[in-house]
Amino acid sequence: MSAGRRAASRPARGWLRAVREAVGLTQSGLATRIGVKRQSYAQLEEAEERGSISFASMHRAAEAMGCELVYFVVPRDSVAGSYAELARINDPGAAHLKATDQSMALQEREGRKDGD
Repeated sequence: MSAGRRAASRPARGWLRAVREAVGLTQSGLATRIGVKRQSYAQLEEAEERGSISFASMHRAAEAMGCELVYFVVPRDSVAGSYAELARINDPGAAHLKATDQSMALQEREGRKDGD
């Protein structure tokens, strides 16, 4: 399992509950920060646990806990071992980009020589 996949593994009861408990907040306390009733906040945690929470709700709760919501998709090992490998497999322009990067690096080095 890749480091990215381990870092993104959702806790059994969801990120909202895990982080809320880790920072020492109650559902009532967090609900107050968001401006909703405790029951409404509890429904957010339940929705996350079911996999039906919206990004907007996750963002609002994260902000209220002083956190940042980060969203990313990690390729499975069966698809690619990394994003770079995924690009090489699926993006015919990736080889061109690598060649361009190398060319630009050479030009930059030559420019420094000329400026010495």
